[in-house]
Amino acid sequence: MLLQWYYLASILLIIFLLWFFKNKTQEDRFKFLLILSLINAIAYMINWWYFYIRGDHILTLLPLQLCNLAVFLIPTALLTKKAVLMDFVFYICGLGALVAILVVGSDYQEPYSMMTFSFYIFHFSVFLIPLLNSIWGFHSLRPTKKSAIQLSLLVLGISFSLHLLNLFINNVLLIEANYFFTMKDLASQMNPAFALFASWIPFDYLYLIVALPILYLYMAIVYLLMSRSPKSH
Repeated sequence: MLLQWYYLASILLIIFLLWFFKNKTQEDRFKFLLILSLINAIAYMINWWYFYIRGDHILTLLPLQLCNLAVFLIPTALLTKKAVLMDFVFYICGLGALVAILVVGSDYQEPYSMMTFSFYIFHFSVFLIPLLNSIWGFHSLRPTKKSAIQLSLLVLGISFSLHLLNLFINNVLLIEANYFFTMKDLASQMNPAFALFASWIPFDYLYLIVALPILYLYMAIVYLLMSRSPKSH
């Protein structure tokens, strides 16, 4: 599926927002981030509704996927300003959402359907809000070894808990649930990135360990970019 027009519009939107808010106050910027969080929640609910009306079981639609959790974690991080939450929504949720819109799953074969549009707005917002939050100085983009370890343990703990839930729903209730995409066969059917990971490590849950080096690379790139920036926050 081709989403070039979505990508172009996204880049232009980021450029416009950086220009428009260049001389705005931090209060104005913060209010806008909260508005974006509301838009994100609305887009998520629309996307969720399309899965529901097509007949997906309610136990597969709980808000337990990474980007679903971000809908609730992002405003919480904005309001509490907790560093670990801000790191999580930037490095984990933001990166996951970016990958989701660049390597699009099989559920979104029609580029200009409302289902695909809501999916894109929802996931792009999960990437955009933490990005603007950091660019505007609300969150320091200075990843450390400590933050990398904290994020690794956090995401491993959450994903393992949800893997246990997946095993219960799949094997006891006989419903194909795949929160955090820990079930490799189900994930491989819908996204080529998961299929590639599963070809390297053919075990449920463990195949996602490939994502950790990607996370560390992402954090290293951010660190280098911010270290070279004379105005880094």
